[in-house]
Amino acid sequence: MSAATELVKKIVSNILGLIVYGELGDIESKRGIKTKHTHRQEQRFSVVKKLITRGNVWLLRISKGRLGNSFLGRPVLLLTTVGHKSGQARKQPLFFVEQTPHLILVASNGGSPQDPAWLINIRKHPQVSVGRLGTETPMTARIVTPDEKQRLWPSLTAEFPYWQEVSDRSRRDFPVVILEPANVQGATSARKDET
Repeated sequence: MSAATELVKKIVSNILGLIVYGELGDIESKRGIKTKHTHRQEQRFSVVKKLITRGNVWLLRISKGRLGNSFLGRPVLLLTTVGHKSGQARKQPLFFVEQTPHLILVASNGGSPQDPAWLINIRKHPQVSVGRLGTETPMTARIVTPDEKQRLWPSLTAEFPYWQEVSDRSRRDFPVVILEPANVQGATSARKDET
């Protein structure tokens, strides 16, 4: 990444941090801040998150996945879930970590005290679709066990330090979700049934 790109990323990250939390922001390092977010900070984050999400979904749709597939230098996928009440398709851009053939999500919701809607949706409807770079892939979502999370968490936060900071500052434990290609999930289930 060029020095100019890094500088722009740092400036945007700090501006967002100032708007939302009233402090400089940095999604690429573990700053060690553990002070819980205030109710007012959580409210501001909720408003900013909605604006960024709507803009990102719009950009991904009109560009057929060519634009909006990263935010502040981090890769973004477009997760389509089925609404747990409405039954309608719901789209959410999310940061992820790839551990081929799996994609791993952290249900941080920016440190909000509530689970994100997409997590509630997959609890009822684990079949999802993932849009990356204009390609849609059917996948199956699975919330990891506490033991799996303990094993995965260090590598996830090493790759994306932001998750550790918002976890330290949140009042909620963040579920970790593994997305498996639909055909891999089917094969895994079939093998379990045979034993």
